[in-house]
Amino acid sequence: MSIIKKISNGESIIWVWKIDESIDELIELTNQTTNIKNEIKRKEFYASRILIEKICEELDINFVGIKKDNNGKPHLINSKYHISISHKFPYVSVIFDAKKCGVDIERIDEKVKKIKSKFLNEDEELVVGENLKKLVEYWSMKETAYKVEGETIPLKSIEIKEKSENLYSCSIHGNTIEITTEEINDHILSYST
Repeated sequence: MSIIKKISNGESIIWVWKIDESIDELIELTNQTTNIKNEIKRKEFYASRILIEKICEELDINFVGIKKDNNGKPHLINSKYHISISHKFPYVSVIFDAKKCGVDIERIDEKVKKIKSKFLNEDEELVVGENLKKLVEYWSMKETAYKVEGETIPLKSIEIKEKSENLYSCSIHGNTIEITTEEINDHILSYST
């Protein structure tokens, strides 16, 4: 199990795992099951569940399981902790926090340019310009903020303002969420603080 990053940020705990294991190796590490057919998606599923179980173990939480709400947001059964999961193969990231939280990991990839008009407002387009890394940061932060909110909202309605290097303020329906970003091996990791 290759945990490549552990972040403790106030009450938040964020772990990032690089999946090097085979499906069979992952299955041996958990009793969770899935009907997912795609091998990469199956690996992401198993790795995220194993990561959650390991963090529960570290926090001395009795892991009973995960349930999803009507919006597909995962919750730990019988726990006060909030969680969020993200994966972009070969990476999986998980955050635990006492308050609503979000995490996202995205590959720095030209493909995101094709959809930028769906998630950037005019001011943000000016800030991002042609900077691919910044574009992916904004995409990732909006995904993170969306997960914190926990309800379906248009990503374009989430407004991002830079507070300092790698620290941003995201506004959703009058609420403000602080999000931190960092680059890990040509990927952007963003998480609520």
